[in-house]
Amino acid sequence: MIRAVLFDVDGTLFDWETAIKRSLEAVVQHAPPEDREELPARLVRAIADYTFVRRGEAIVDRRHWLLGLDSRPPWLAALPGAPAQAAELAERFREGLEPVAFPDARPALEALHGEYRLAVLTNSPRGEESLVKLGLRDFFDCVVVLGADERKPRPAAFEKGCRAVAAAPDETMNVGDSIANDVEGALAAGVRPVWVDRYGEPHLTPAGAQRIESLLPLPSFIAGVGGR
Repeated sequence: MIRAVLFDVDGTLFDWETAIKRSLEAVVQHAPPEDREELPARLVRAIADYTFVRRGEAIVDRRHWLLGLDSRPPWLAALPGAPAQAAELAERFREGLEPVAFPDARPALEALHGEYRLAVLTNSPRGEESLVKLGLRDFFDCVVVLGADERKPRPAAFEKGCRAVAAAPDETMNVGDSIANDVEGALAAGVRPVWVDRYGEPHLTPAGAQRIESLLPLPSFIAGVGGR
């Protein structure tokens, strides 16, 4: 029986693409006039190079949380001729990154809350801060922010998550968007993974995992595989 559900934050509950777009729109007006038209597209490409982990044609992890720690690398790549201004704009951009929840996050959590032990298991140092800003923190019994030496996909990360919710691995489901971190890591730890694939990645779903495109069917799916 499934007794507990672990959630990733970034890309699962937190819509980074919308947050990035909003911050870029506010900051690009401070860029050199000659760069303003092409800068957003250059930055989107540079951010992808900075945050995406690829395996062939598939993106297996989107480490957007790096932008909240240091946004300078993509800005320096997009404005190579103006490093001082790029650094200044990068800091404006970082400060303007406000979390945005996916529309399906709250309904899914409302349906699961009270039925299962819910926890967040995140590599992001700002995971709990993001949840508070999103207004989603109260749905979770606890938030497990993983240190640099214990981050997903290490099996120890999921073992720590299971201890936090007082459930065995085979009683626990992990929900996340990263095939490398959330799916393969959970499988290695004996936790049942649900892959939230919002982008139609060209990657086969690993045996033992479930692939969904939205969080809305998650409560029914958990109930169908041995939940309450």
